[in-house]
Amino acid sequence: MYVNCRNQKTMITMQQTCLLISICVLISFGPVTGFSQQRFDGYFNNLIIPSQGSAGKPLKQNITTDYSDYTYKVSGRGRPSARLISEQLFKKLRNETFTPNSRNLTALFAFFSQLVAMELIDTDDTTCPVELLSIPVPKCDPEFDTACTGTQHLPYERISYDKRTGQSPNVPRKQVNKATSYIDGSFVYGNNLIRALYLQGNRSPKLASGDAWSKYPQKNEEGLAFVANPDPVEHAYHDQYKYWKLGDKHVQENPALLSLGVLFFRWHNYLVDKLDSKKHHGFDETFSLARQWVIASLQSVIMYEWLPELLGESLPKYTGYKSDIYPDVTSIFDAAAMRYILTLIPAGIYQRNSRCEYAIQGKYEGVRLCNSYWRSQDILMEREDEVEETLMGLATQVAEAEDVKMVEDIQSKYYGPLHFSRHDLISQTIMRGRDYGLPDYNTVRVQIGLERITSWDDINPWLNQTNPNLLQTLRYLYGTLDNIDVFVGGMFETTPEGPGELFRTVIVDQFTRIRDGDRFWFENTENRQFTDEEIRQIRTLKLSDIIVNASKVDASDIQENVFTFTAEGSGKCSEAKYLPEQVLEPCTPHQGYDYFAGSEASYIIIWVSFGLIPFLCFFVVFLLSKCKQWRYNRTVQLLQKNLKETLGNQAGFETFYDDIGKIKGPQTQFKGTEWLWDEETRLVIIRIHHECVLDIVNLKGKPLRTVNMKDMKHVQCTLSSNKKRNVVLIRVSKEYDVVIELSNESQRRIFVETLQHTLANAGASIDYQEAKLKNIYKKAFTQKKRNQLLEKFFKTVFSEAFQMDYDPTLDQDEIEMRQARDILETELTKEEFASALAVKPNTDFVENMFALMDTDHNGYISFREFLNAIVMLSKGSGQNKLQTLFRMFDHDGNGTLDRDELLKLFSSLLEMANSSLTRKETEDLVDSMCKQHGLTSHDAINFDDFCTILSPHMDKIWNAGLEWKGCRNYIPTSGDDRKRSPRDESQEVMDQQSAEARKRTGQSSDVTRFLKSDSQASISSIDSSSMDTNLGTNVGTKRTGFIAIRETYTPLKAKMRRLKHFVENNRQHIFYLVLFFGICLGLFAERFYYYTVEREHSGLRAIMSYGISTTRGAAAAMSFCFSLLLLTMVRNTITFLRGTFLNLYVPFDSVVSFHKVVAWAALFFTALHVVGYGFNFYQLATQPTKYFCIFDTVVFRADILPTFNFWFFGNVTGFTGLLLVIVICIIYVFATQTARRLVFNAFWLSHKLIAILYVLTILHGASMIVQKPMFYLYFVGPAIIFTIDKVISLSRKRMEIAIVRAENLASDITFIEFKRPPRFEYKSGQWVRIACSSQGQNEYHPFTLTSAPHEDTLSLHIRAVGPWTHAFRSLFDQDCLKESPYPKLFLDGPYGAGQQDWYTYDVSVLVGAGIGVTPYASILKDFVHMATIKSTYKIRCQKLYFIWVTGSQRHFEWLLDILQEVEAIDQKGIVSTDIFITQFFQNFDLRTAMLYICEEHFQKVSGGRSVFTNLKASTHFGRPHLGSMFKTVHRAHPMVRKVGVFSCGPPGVTKSVERACVESSRTTKALFEHHFENF
Repeated sequence: MYVNCRNQKTMITMQQTCLLISICVLISFGPVTGFSQQRFDGYFNNLIIPSQGSAGKPLKQNITTDYSDYTYKVSGRGRPSARLISEQLFKKLRNETFTPNSRNLTALFAFFSQLVAMELIDTDDTTCPVELLSIPVPKCDPEFDTACTGTQHLPYERISYDKRTGQSPNVPRKQVNKATSYIDGSFVYGNNLIRALYLQGNRSPKLASGDAWSKYPQKNEEGLAFVANPDPVEHAYHDQYKYWKLGDKHVQENPALLSLGVLFFRWHNYLVDKLDSKKHHGFDETFSLARQWVIASLQSVIMYEWLPELLGESLPKYTGYKSDIYPDVTSIFDAAAMRYILTLIPAGIYQRNSRCEYAIQGKYEGVRLCNSYWRSQDILMEREDEVEETLMGLATQVAEAEDVKMVEDIQSKYYGPLHFSRHDLISQTIMRGRDYGLPDYNTVRVQIGLERITSWDDINPWLNQTNPNLLQTLRYLYGTLDNIDVFVGGMFETTPEGPGELFRTVIVDQFTRIRDGDRFWFENTENRQFTDEEIRQIRTLKLSDIIVNASKVDASDIQENVFTFTAEGSGKCSEAKYLPEQVLEPCTPHQGYDYFAGSEASYIIIWVSFGLIPFLCFFVVFLLSKCKQWRYNRTVQLLQKNLKETLGNQAGFETFYDDIGKIKGPQTQFKGTEWLWDEETRLVIIRIHHECVLDIVNLKGKPLRTVNMKDMKHVQCTLSSNKKRNVVLIRVSKEYDVVIELSNESQRRIFVETLQHTLANAGASIDYQEAKLKNIYKKAFTQKKRNQLLEKFFKTVFSEAFQMDYDPTLDQDEIEMRQARDILETELTKEEFASALAVKPNTDFVENMFALMDTDHNGYISFREFLNAIVMLSKGSGQNKLQTLFRMFDHDGNGTLDRDELLKLFSSLLEMANSSLTRKETEDLVDSMCKQHGLTSHDAINFDDFCTILSPHMDKIWNAGLEWKGCRNYIPTSGDDRKRSPRDESQEVMDQQSAEARKRTGQSSDVTRFLKSDSQASISSIDSSSMDTNLGTNVGTKRTGFIAIRETYTPLKAKMRRLKHFVENNRQHIFYLVLFFGICLGLFAERFYYYTVEREHSGLRAIMSYGISTTRGAAAAMSFCFSLLLLTMVRNTITFLRGTFLNLYVPFDSVVSFHKVVAWAALFFTALHVVGYGFNFYQLATQPTKYFCIFDTVVFRADILPTFNFWFFGNVTGFTGLLLVIVICIIYVFATQTARRLVFNAFWLSHKLIAILYVLTILHGASMIVQKPMFYLYFVGPAIIFTIDKVISLSRKRMEIAIVRAENLASDITFIEFKRPPRFEYKSGQWVRIACSSQGQNEYHPFTLTSAPHEDTLSLHIRAVGPWTHAFRSLFDQDCLKESPYPKLFLDGPYGAGQQDWYTYDVSVLVGAGIGVTPYASILKDFVHMATIKSTYKIRCQKLYFIWVTGSQRHFEWLLDILQEVEAIDQKGIVSTDIFITQFFQNFDLRTAMLYICEEHFQKVSGGRSVFTNLKASTHFGRPHLGSMFKTVHRAHPMVRKVGVFSCGPPGVTKSVERACVESSRTTKALFEHHFENF
């Protein structure tokens, strides 16, 4: 059977369906006046009201319902539990087990009564969704509460009803009868044409048979619907495809009922043979004639043989068809009166043969009814003629007595669902009456015209005499006569003579109406179905005649009246048999069922797998990155191998020269591989000098390391003893070891012998020892280990120097005593010292500083030497610091610096700053400084003169120290409280020395303000009162100057400021975020409320609880988010909208950030949706199949249990959901910053899966299991816009663009100039996407245009940072360009960026960091161009501040050219440029102070040009303090109320700009609006 909320469905092929529909249409729409053939569904029996009595019509309510709410809630809410009533009133006691029927009604009569009920009534379908009521089980119930918990309940599922009813008291609920209300053979043929046609044989008027003798029906291979209930013995469903095809869906319930079904199957085929023998008809005509005779037979047997036996009287004489009489079955007849037959049903079934020999079931007599439910076919097939044996046994078996007591098989061992294998049919019957809203027993009597019972004794005087205690129990349970359930009251009227007054009246009324209201009744001569003779034959037909003619049973084997047994007419068997419960097999006990059983493993595996999918994706990213690295390493190895082959592997003896051409001496060189750490190696050349110096250089000759072994008297070497035996380790004291892998063992031997010979000539020795290669690598003191030791060395030194609370033993790795000793014994080499200073080791500054600190002149700086120097430089007075600098370049130690030494001092400082000054310019710089202080005539200067030169800048030097690379966390700021060292000079002494210097120079200003500088920002003061408040007059008249200082960052303070002013500075972003999340939450809440409240009647929440509400809400929000993602990717549309008024109200600059927000929101709701369905699927997997009728589009056979696997893999929704989870995990994992950095191509390809995601999402909702598809409502609009936008992009992508000029610049920058396409319009600051023909025409990458809109060509400056950009750069190597022309480019764009809105502000500040300066190259050129042609009136901006933050000016020398061009054109000073070189040292650094002095003097000499950039722009060392700078801008332009700040660079830079904007907006009257882009 297939459970559906509307009807029951069968499985048929498409061709069969079309054929049946055609037949139905022809029959249904034939001439109304020609209904000579009775329909299967009961329609048009009554021509006035065609639907009257038809199948699927509500039960007739001939009495007023008594629903507790007058509409649909069950009646009898105050009545006792139905199970308690059943146990107290209807249960047979031990002394009541032998109760044969006093009227000798047979068991065949009892089970034929079931046939009559099924012919007229089919109300077994439950509501959809299932409305489950609980029947309380009395405590210690012997069947259902053996543990005496008192908490057990019996389930009752309410009966299906007409959905048009039960909505108001005017139309109370009416239950639906799926059977016709006519005796029309529906038990034999079913109640619809399709079922009847499937029952019919192929091209035969007979019913289809499964054997050659037509004994049994054909197997149900087509899958016709049958009621599916589990076998209570095996506790499992039987395969319905193996059932016999019969008309009634309930026929398999018990063997007796199935035997009757087979009997009438044979009766039809018997009649077909009889009809064909008289006259040959067509297949359909013969089938119809036989059906008419079968229906007439049933009508006659039921009305004139069965009913008189039941009532003890006959109905009034038939007077003809009456169209005004309704034959519909009433609710009182279904729920109460017809249930009277339950008292007749025996506990077992006798089977006998024609010799009156009764079958024995093992050691038990008969077939136990409770153990034969829904396994009838198996029982009847045990012997060949078991159907006949069953019918003969039933004919001689006496039924149960007619009283209120029921057999155990009905009262406690009735069948139930899998999860409740045994049930109580009496309790269900009582609950059915309450479900139907039937009033109490007395009210029903009054409404059908009977007298009200006023005394308990009057209910049944006979019972009051024979069993008064039973009436007392009834009185005790109900308390009042006006509260008795109608079924209970009707049954208590029962006497040995049959049903009482109530049920008798209802039954007589019902069958009278059925007979008189049936136009096709066999006695109706007006329909001309039968002749008078045939009517007389049918009228005298008995059930025994049907049995004898349709089976092997002989007339002498059974009595003529098989409904009663009498000794006279009993045939061969003269003794009636009664089957008491004691001689029968015991009923199997009640048991439950776990629907989730068998799904546990798959449930756990699937959800664990879901959780592992993201990790698996990360693992794939890891593998791809490793493969990429492996390919790269392999390529490097191949190149190295080629280089080896080119250079050769043999040792060589060569002569090398120094820089001035002097012979340095012979050297022996070896080619090998230096092992650095783990798998990190590099190809090197090892040169052994005769001076005991070991040089390690790369293959291009670049020095990597020099090991001086002159002073080493003893050298230890370890040689590998396994594998290739080609590795040698050289221990280097005070440094890290050298591990060299040579080509083979022979080369290693030559290398060691050469090294030994060289050391021997120097008087040193060498020791050898062998070890396994693994141990060599493990014990090697590598550079990494050395750096770790140096880190602890520096921490210890600084903690000692500054008396910080650093304890090395509190490090992550505890320092043992041996390690502490190693730290104290550590000595720095010159290279390590230079690395700590972040400068090159061969500079003069390092040479002199190292020589000064190396007091014992052993070539190393010891712990004590380094500590003394740090204390002096950090805590010493300004005089001490100057003396240190002075002594560094006083090479001859005579206390003076001659001109060359002074020149060398400043040259070394400029050299560290990568200055491009010539020697002549440096000399001019020194001369100007000496001239300024009156020292031109001095051939040499002493220390006092040196102080005189630096006296104007003593405030910079006072707190100056040395900045140590990587040690900022360990050096306190100048504001820290520190104990003064005894070596510190007093403040008065320094004041006196400075005063004497001022006297010599004639200075009157006070330069002796040795104030300790703070680490906060400071700017050159600007007297705003002296400035014209008019912006136009201010431009070009004064230059706002900035100085760089070291910025401190306090996270808590910054967060508080951001929180306080966040709303003011981000009101648009907040508005749209609130709008977006409001829509998401609104959609979620609407769906949640809808499925929780408004669709409560659907039953979804009853099964899945709030999980369905959560998942539906998440699905709505998720659909919105994934659709909205498309709108964040319409680059052309956004670019267009930037130029409209919407740009004032929509923050298009943040579209990328908003894209990420939407994506994260979509991921959140996706996760919520998936997790919710994890609970939903569990709930579904634990429910009976019939509960799934709530799903309109999923049809289940009732005998098939859908497991958890079905919900995942057995339907489109589950399977597409699984694929969606996988696709989403792939997209999101590969979109992470780590994945994009490691495998960018995989990220790009995985993002294209978004198309598959949308397709799967559409398919996911297409099956409409829960609701109609809703995704398209969100998706269609954005999809159309995205498609149009994509078409625009595709129309440009195929345009090839020729490169005009290309050049590889310094710092891995590639300059590209290419033709400007026709009608290509753009704004300065916008960006494009380009693809290269040689790199793949479909692989596009974004780059900012550096050309200005007025230029005829387009230009890009591309920095090589990844595989694509490196490969692109290699295309323009001179060697490559000689062989082939420039490759072709494909252009997509332009696209808008936040930088393009710079012209909408009166004052704009541009902050560029690193390669982030590219958009400002275009903006600066554009702005200056408009100023030159006097077109600035077209834009609002009248002043630009450009702040360039770079590691070194040499990193982006191409921009210097543009800035020089801007300065040349900008005669009015409308562009103010400040350059911050962060690679240099902070302001308190001694070297930075000296560089500032050089910069100041050089600008005086060169007319304002910088010594570092050759620009007039101010050059600063360190990082800008943007907050102070923005305040200065406001003071320069006090009338401007809105300043545009544009930044482009790493996230750290843009965040600092954002903080500065928030702070400046708070402390000034101007609003600083920040627009940024990250890379």
